[in-house]
Formats: sequence, C-alpha cells, structure tokens
Amino acid sequence: MREDEFRDRLRDALGEPPPFPAPQLAPSDGGVSRGYPRGMALLAVGLAIVLVLALVASRIGLRPTGMTQPGANGGVAMSADTFPCSLAVDAISTAENPGQEPVTSLSLGFVNIPGGAFQVDPAATVVGLPVGAITGQSFYSAALKRWLPASSDTVSPDGLSYTYVKLLPAGATYTNATSSEVHVFDAVKNADRKVWSSPSSVQLVGWDSAGILVSATPFQGGQVQLWRIDPATGAVSPSPMDADPTRLPLSALLGGGSSSYLGSDGHGQYVHRLGSRDKGTRYSIVVVASGRVTTLYSGTVGDSMDFDPVGAYSDAHGLWLGNIGGSRVWLWSQSSGLRSFPTSGLPPAPAGYAFTSFAFIPAGPCLPGTFAGVTAPGLPPATTPTPSPSPPQVDWAPLSAKPLNLKPLSPGTRCPVSAQVNLVVTTNGPKKGGPNYGFGQGPVYLSGQTSWYAGSQGAIFLTDPRYTGPVLVRSMRLDGTSSLTLSADGATSLPNGAIGLALTSSPPYWGMSFGMVAPSAPGCYGIQFDGTSFSSSVVIEVSPGPVPPG
Repeated sequence: MREDEFRDRLRDALGEPPPFPAPQLAPSDGGVSRGYPRGMALLAVGLAIVLVLALVASRIGLRPTGMTQPGANGGVAMSADTFPCSLAVDAISTAENPGQEPVTSLSLGFVNIPGGAFQVDPAATVVGLPVGAITGQSFYSAALKRWLPASSDTVSPDGLSYTYVKLLPAGATYTNATSSEVHVFDAVKNADRKVWSSPSSVQLVGWDSAGILVSATPFQGGQVQLWRIDPATGAVSPSPMDADPTRLPLSALLGGGSSSYLGSDGHGQYVHRLGSRDKGTRYSIVVVASGRVTTLYSGTVGDSMDFDPVGAYSDAHGLWLGNIGGSRVWLWSQSSGLRSFPTSGLPPAPAGYAFTSFAFIPAGPCLPGTFAGVTAPGLPPATTPTPSPSPPQVDWAPLSAKPLNLKPLSPGTRCPVSAQVNLVVTTNGPKKGGPNYGFGQGPVYLSGQTSWYAGSQGAIFLTDPRYTGPVLVRSMRLDGTSSLTLSADGATSLPNGAIGLALTSSPPYWGMSFGMVAPSAPGCYGIQFDGTSFSSSVVIEVSPGPVPPG
C-alpha cells in the first residue's frame, strides 16, 4: 500500500522545546488508582503525526537510572517489575480547524506508575543524531540512558544502536527520491554507516536477533519485496511476505471484517485491533507472538472500558499500551490480566479548535523510581481560520446524462487492468507535491494505492491542471454483479452510487481529492470519469480481502 504521500504532508510539524533545569528522581509510595472516564478524541490526525514526525535527538542529562535506581527502602536497588516506576512515553497533542493545517506538539517524558502523573523530560532536547526519511515515535534506551530518534522496532536488540533510511538525492522525499540507503547508527561509538542501498522505496519493518527486516517497492509502484539485512556485514537475503510480523495471521480473521495494526512491543509481540472504531460495533484487541494469537479484550466501541489502545512496549512488568485520548495507560500480563492506570498532567486543551486529540505512546520501559520533570506545555490558541473556498454550484444532470462506457467482460476474459502512469504532481500544500503515479487516461487519475482489495481503502483522485471543471465519478463491476462504493472529501453523493467532485484543479496546481474506494467483493471493476470536455476510465483488479494493515 502507498501511504508515503499522506505521511509526507505532515512532516516538519514540530519545533524544539525550550531548555529547562535537569529533572530529579525520587521514590514514591503512591497507590494504584482505578477508574474509567471516557476520553474519545480525534484519531486520524494524531496517529498520522505519530507515523511522520521528523525528530532529531540529543544527549540526555539526568535520567531515571534503570535497575539501580534507589527504591522506597532507601538505598536498596529495586526489582525491574515493581512499582513505583516511570514509563517512557511520547505525548502527542494535535488540534485542527477546517481550512487549516494541523497544529501538533510532541513532548518526551514519563508517566509515573501507579499514580499516573505525566512529567515532561526537560533534558530531551535533541541535537546531533541522524534521522531517517520517516521516523516513528522516539524511544528511550535504558541501556544508553538517553532518547533516540527511532521506534522500538528500529532499535537494536541490545538498545545501543538504531537503523534508519536515508533517501537520495539529499533532501528528497518519498515522492521524488531515486534511491534509498539503510544506515545503522552506533550511539556508543557515535558512528554512522551505510549497510545497504537500493533503487527502490525502502521502509523499515523491524530489527530483531535475525537482523534488519525492510520492505522495498519500486518508486513508481509495483511488487513489494521483503529483505533481511545482516547489520554487521551488510549481507542481504530475500524474505517471504509472511516474515513481516505486522501482518495479521489469517487465522485471526476467520470471521472476516477489518483489522488494523497498533504497534510492536519491541520484543516480538505485535498488537492488532479486529473491528472498526465505529461506535456500537464489536471489536477485539489481540497480541500476536510467534504466530500465536492472544485476545487481550473483546467488547463494544463506546463501552465503559474505554479500551482504545495505541502503541506498545513490554518490559518486566508486562505489555504497556497507550490509549487514544490520553485518559489512561494500560498494562497487561498473563498473570494479572489487563490493568488500567488513569493519568494526570495532560496539557490543557487549546482554545478555538474544532478538533483536538491527545495520546500517550509507550516509548520504552517503566524504569524503577519516580520521575520529577516539568509540566507539559499546551498548544497555542487557534488563529483565525482561512475560509475554505465555497464549492461551486454544479448542475450534475448534463454529466449524469453522458453514457456509461464501461462494458461487461465476456466470461473467461482477463481483467484489462489500466497501466500505471508516472506523474509529476504539484500542489499548493505545505510540501508542494503529491503522488508521483496514477492510473487512467487523464486528465483525472486514480491514485493512493497500487493494489486493491475487497473492503474499504484510501484513494486519491488527481486532476491535471489542464482541466478545471467538475468531475462525475461512476463505477461498475465488469465481471459480475457486486458493487464498488466511492467517496471523497467534499464530494456530492449522486444517484446510483456516483459522486461529484465540484472542486478539482486550480492551475498551475493539480487537484487532489482524498477519498475511499470500497469494493464489496473481489473482481474486475471500472471507474469512469466524466467532465464537461472529456470522458475517461480506469480498470482495477480487486483481490480478496481483508485489506492488509498499514
């Protein structure tokens, strides 16, 4: 799946926090607090920011000192699985108004367990460590006693190094790069080295005892290939697709439905959600380890449990999970089951925004002792939104009267899939670019994915600036009777499942409409685009679902 264009739009969102005095650690005798207040908030923007924030890292001053931190008994070293402890987290605040770019704030710090108080680490200013083209959550390495610009997936098993991807030429993004390099940075030796390069779009899957696992896809789209890299020698060997541990085993989806990948704990456990986040629907949270599926919880979206996890990390205590909204963090273990720790110290909600979101993302172990830092900063109040242009009033009757040129296929005929077209897309957004590929005859192209599955998945409708008028979008299955549901931001719903795009391109910029494509069954489907001066089509072949996570 092609998600780079979504991630790239949100990069460079953060500045650096101001310096503060170094934090101190002290023992605590707080008791376990329990409760289940509701805290559902905006999900999509917050999780996207987690995937794309380009962070830089710095050396850390005073830190929780891991397994030798003095405990409640004076100078006695604490066991790794006891309380109190301080859980390393990324705290992400996001706010947005229609017509404005999202505003985000990321704070690195610790949630004190069991009391739940969040404290920002004032020494976590970051300077001097290399970062990749896409960085996930920052990670606190107990072995190094410092933060790293990497996720738990991309840190070495000993916690002393991390891997990242560098795109070439220098300054390139995934929309215009020509090659990728996989690097390993040794934080102890302060040494950076290239271990592999490829003329493909390379993304990191993880680093475990078997080596570094990456996925490689041609920049213009095509077949995904997994590769295993030996970080010591740079030797590379192909890996089967089922080596990707973020893919949910089909045995876990015997009843069908959707799934989403929530994160890895850094120790071979992978957390997935079965079911949607639509209120009132049934869902389950499962952990997959070595092919074995364990259910942590099954319930109904909106129930009193408020279990809406995001991110994961495990240590001697068990499996730590964040929660959308930031109302709590969770701890699961085989012996104790699922436990909730309500949180406090969240930044104040910013004023003047239509949508806000907050989440704690576990970013390392829960270290013995209590962390004393500073209060989390809040986002600034909203500025006056730039009014969105009013969509023109369109009479869709003339376009709807155009003939549907999509024709059923004869039995046994192969699906005539449309060829991928290389595009140079320029937009007036912050990154000035868009997907570099599409499918169709133009001036409107289907983009956003290179493979299609039964079920709902993201899509992008690209309009060449040669055409500026409205576009009618219709679909039809060519080898059967099932349907393909279309939707797009700001689109007009029309009879027979058609949609109308009133706002398209604005020369010299391309039009880029984000939407969804949802085939009800595998098969061969046609999508027809009708404008005032053209009619064109695109044909896609849909594979059986579910849609792969990611």
